[in-house]
Amino acid sequence: MNTRKTLRFVSLAMLIAAIVFVFCGLSNPAWGQVIYIGPFEFGPDLWRVSYGIYAIAMAALFGASFFVKGKK
Repeated sequence: MNTRKTLRFVSLAMLIAAIVFVFCGLSNPAWGQVIYIGPFEFGPDLWRVSYGIYAIAMAALFGASFFVKGKK
């Protein structure tokens, strides 16, 4: 299997895992809980941003797999 197909398969699997992860994270009943890391407050708004960044990164990696030149 060449590099392009391998990368596309792996990135598609990661994108599907990201979608499932974000869906499970948003369905979590503890969604509204605040976590304190020292003086830093990690609330629901930051959870939403974190999940959004993760989903965008996985979609970008999947999109980047279309621009890799195939090697055998």
